[in-house]
Amino acid sequence: MKSADNRNPEGAEKSAPLNTLWTVIDRIGTGCAAISDVLVIAIALMLFGEVVARYLLNMPTIWTQDVAVALQLWFTYLAMAYVLRHREMIRITAVVSLLGPNARRCIDAFSLLVVIAFSLMAVYYATDIMLESIRLGRRAPTMLEMPNWISELPVILGFALLALQGVADLVRIPYRPAPEFTAADEAAD
Repeated sequence: MKSADNRNPEGAEKSAPLNTLWTVIDRIGTGCAAISDVLVIAIALMLFGEVVARYLLNMPTIWTQDVAVALQLWFTYLAMAYVLRHREMIRITAVVSLLGPNARRCIDAFSLLVVIAFSLMAVYYATDIMLESIRLGRRAPTMLEMPNWISELPVILGFALLALQGVADLVRIPYRPAPEFTAADEAAD
């Protein structure tokens, strides 16, 4: 089997079961990360426009802050699955790096199980909160009065995608090389 860098797991698991499904999940995560990139640029442009409108034209807007905050939530949560897939989340590897390959795989599997469990719990509670916001007609206490569900929906979508990516990565563990945690890798990140 061909060796692959754990942070860039492209094509490392040709014989994995349900490979098509996992590839679709990977592509959805990559697409959401691309959308997140666009949202960051949109936020920067909006804030630049607000600075121009407020300080040069003396015509501030009522929508820039609310929309920028909502988009920040969207780009943060939409990118989580991509970050997990490329193993770029914060991790502590001082002890794990001393273990053998099978123990590192077990630790990786346990970590993914925790991520999946937390993600499912977050989806459950965030869905309840969003449905309550819709039912009660909750809005942000700002001049724009944006409906709260617009900022609550990305939490649900982001954690649902994170759970799916966690399952995909969990199934792939036996088909990949054990994760490597060296001081040089950590310093490079």
